[in-house]
Amino acid sequence: MVGMGPARDEAQRAVPDELLPSHSVERPLLLWTDFTPDHAGGGAVILRSLVSANDRPKILWASPSVTRAGVSGDVAPLTAGSLGRTGRRSVLLDSTILARGLARETLRLAAARGARALWVVLHGAGVPVAAALVRQRDLPVHVTVHDDPAFAVAMRSRRYRALTPWIEWCFAKALRGAASVDVVSEAMRDRYKARYGVDAVVVHRGLRGPVTPSPTYDRAAHGLRIGVLGTVYSYGQLPVLARAVARAARVLSVPARLTLVGLGFAERLRADVDGCGVEVEGMGHLAEADAVEVLRRCFALYLNYPFAPRDAVLRETSFPTKLSTYVFAARPLLIHAPRDTTIAPLASQADYAHPWTTMNESNGEDVLARMWRNPLLGASMHKSAEAVIARYFDLDRNRRVLAGVLSR
Repeated sequence: MVGMGPARDEAQRAVPDELLPSHSVERPLLLWTDFTPDHAGGGAVILRSLVSANDRPKILWASPSVTRAGVSGDVAPLTAGSLGRTGRRSVLLDSTILARGLARETLRLAAARGARALWVVLHGAGVPVAAALVRQRDLPVHVTVHDDPAFAVAMRSRRYRALTPWIEWCFAKALRGAASVDVVSEAMRDRYKARYGVDAVVVHRGLRGPVTPSPTYDRAAHGLRIGVLGTVYSYGQLPVLARAVARAARVLSVPARLTLVGLGFAERLRADVDGCGVEVEGMGHLAEADAVEVLRRCFALYLNYPFAPRDAVLRETSFPTKLSTYVFAARPLLIHAPRDTTIAPLASQADYAHPWTTMNESNGEDVLARMWRNPLLGASMHKSAEAVIARYFDLDRNRRVLAGVLSR
């Protein structure tokens, strides 16, 4: 999944309908995640947007990523994992030899706190833990999938690639044993129906509009400035992007700049493309509202998925959380990805999303030059951004869908 700082949007205010009507402080829903609630990753961002301040007391959030010494009052530490045992977190150990112990501790915690149900995000150690938890029949288990653990995560990791078959076995057990499932795209839902025989609903991050119009882009002051938020799935696309921006800027006789927001690859990229004619600006980590202000001053925003065959399940089933930040910047999108991705439908909004479907720098140059020469693209894209919110991120709709499966 895409990383960013904790959200500072309106999604936590005036939320509709109670998310957990059948739960209470005395009979909570136990939410199990491999990450902490304040984590900067996309999965945590999605959960924070959907769980309101009124819902939070009804949720017992548990994680093996916190210790008793360092945990805040609203997160229950799971000490049977590597962090609790050794003081150092190992997802590998928690996902293998320590997973059953974490599942047993989770059930003891649920019993002690009177939990009515379990909710597990199938990420990291959550996959084998959920596979163990669905075997018991006392508490229903709801599971959430943001990125396919086997083929979008493990298959793409040198460390976990050999474990891909075992991770998928655990994943299939968890999906088939769960009372309900939510996923992040229609393609993911269809894949799991065909591959595992399970039904799922689609839940995205929840946002509220309207989008504040961006200022008219100052071409003379900023030149061809492309914004990139957070990490990219494949570093190899960034040098290609940088050289394409430099080539387009030379043709257009304007300065070239990449603005990278987040803890990404700015220093490495700056060294790799030194001398090609593009300035690489690394902004470091910023809170989401501050990141939006930076991105609003870019000509276009870069949204990508990798092209390699091993990345197929990632690009065909995952959905980039960073898009939910980009919409508030109200700038055009440069979509660098093959045609078979979950973000391909964005290209139907011709002035808003501009596809670059190869790893060829000259193709990228052509797309960027056409965008620059389009006088409409200097204006705010807030209306198109609001259409994206309505299509994917509507808070009321996503909360209603999630509430429906959590109540089963």
